[in-house]
Amino acid sequence: MSRFWPVAVMLAMLTAAAAAHAADKIVLQLSGPPSFEFAGYYAALWQGFYRDAGLDVAIESGIGKDGAPIDPVRAVTDGYARFGIGGAELVVRAAQGLPLTLLAPIFQHSGAMIYYRADRDFASPGTLAKAKLGRLPAGTSLEIEAATALKAEGLDPDKLDSLPVAPGHTLDALADGKVDAAPGSAWLVPYLAARRGIALKSINPADYRAAFYGDTLFAVRHFVEREPQTVRAFRAASLKGWDYALKHPDAVVKRLAADLPPPPGIDDPAGFAHYQADLARKLADWPQIALGHSNPERWAHIESSIAAAGALVQTADSDRFVYDPDAAARSRTDLRVFAILGGTLIVGLAVLAALWHRGRRRPAAASIPISATVDESGSSPPDLPETDLNALLTRLERSLRRQLPRPVGFRLSLLPELWRCRAEPRVVRRLVSDLAAAAGGGLKAEGAELIVGTRNIAFDAAAAAEMPGAEPGEWARITVRDNGAGLSDGALARVFDPLTTSSPAAALAAREMREAGGFARVESAEGIGTAIHLYFPRLAASGEKRAAAAAE
Repeated sequence: MSRFWPVAVMLAMLTAAAAAHAADKIVLQLSGPPSFEFAGYYAALWQGFYRDAGLDVAIESGIGKDGAPIDPVRAVTDGYARFGIGGAELVVRAAQGLPLTLLAPIFQHSGAMIYYRADRDFASPGTLAKAKLGRLPAGTSLEIEAATALKAEGLDPDKLDSLPVAPGHTLDALADGKVDAAPGSAWLVPYLAARRGIALKSINPADYRAAFYGDTLFAVRHFVEREPQTVRAFRAASLKGWDYALKHPDAVVKRLAADLPPPPGIDDPAGFAHYQADLARKLADWPQIALGHSNPERWAHIESSIAAAGALVQTADSDRFVYDPDAAARSRTDLRVFAILGGTLIVGLAVLAALWHRGRRRPAAASIPISATVDESGSSPPDLPETDLNALLTRLERSLRRQLPRPVGFRLSLLPELWRCRAEPRVVRRLVSDLAAAAGGGLKAEGAELIVGTRNIAFDAAAAAEMPGAEPGEWARITVRDNGAGLSDGALARVFDPLTTSSPAAALAAREMREAGGFARVESAEGIGTAIHLYFPRLAASGEKRAAAAAE
């Protein structure tokens, strides 16, 4: 019985931990508004496939309450969602250092097209050399796919006659004659064109370089490695949901039209859903190809195509970037073999050790010093006042708006339940003002925007190791984010060096955050923008640790 109880206690602890984890809400962040493009996930929710797998799942629209698109990669890497949906941009973001793992491509083809008016004749990307080309924001999936096709035909997209087009406005730009051709999605453009009586033709970028996968389920690597059972269960339930949706499109279309708001600009939700249902079967190559099938070599070809277009300066680790659903089974087999071999080796070594020690005196046991307990969050923050960052930024909002150039948009994105922290308000105001002014000075393009936001962020040791510049602990975070030109890899590597930085405000913020017991991180990509994060130690976390230490 003395041997049984430790095992029983351990099993009980594991069971309790599993039950607690199963009760946690798992958020899936979509890359667009609710529609049949994401029908499989809704089917998994409505048919109870997630529930049967012990998962409590919430599906979040890719369009915010203000109508602005939500970046699934940021939502997942910042910890607001466990899973997300992305496309070709996942390859770029992973190569830039974000620890992403691609779990399952739902569609074997992306649906990215280059559209042009039917009264023009552009038979291939090469013929676009004399066209006025619409360009979507750099780093978006559609723009990446179009650029790779142009590059494959010997054209430099940056040297073509082009005009910026806002995401979702490809058809408007073509209809108004502002551009001759522009990237667009088969999920939306042909349907809207038919409704408006606009005749279009298209070029498929996949005909001129590697065929890209379409919508792909992804997560961050440390979560995949830390919660393998959750990831396997969510992936399997999602694929089961997609199988149901493609087998029973009418039932899913009816539920989509009845229960969810229609996508912007859609006046016939059921008709639009039926259009997307037919397209989903084609892009998935279903049932000829198993849902979720992923070929690592194909991902390597996709990465090579993007690199050739100049969108990558380094490559991702494909062994960790592309999920292997069979790895767990192989691992169990390997462990069994290792256990057998290891057991044999241990027995042999034990026999040899017994023979060698026979007749020898046993040495006295050495004392082992017990090391002092170390606070995992690092050095204690200085004695600073308790601060409500949301209240501070709300009072600072008018001042921030005044110091930005007139064309630059500005908004606050404050988390209502933000953790309180220790920080010197005067220093916080100065740092945020300096960062906002520096960012605003470089924003000149139409549609430029600066966002100052707050979030709660928790890094365990594994997550901190995967996120460059992060430290373990619980933090209240302020982010100053712009959609400007972004930093080159070289400039990003030197951003905190006070002697060589291109952003003195960021270098100063990093130094002062260290002195305040926190830290700073910068994320940036050329053509996408820059985000400077300031992490302040959570006040409640420190109090809880002191209380726990006193109780012991």
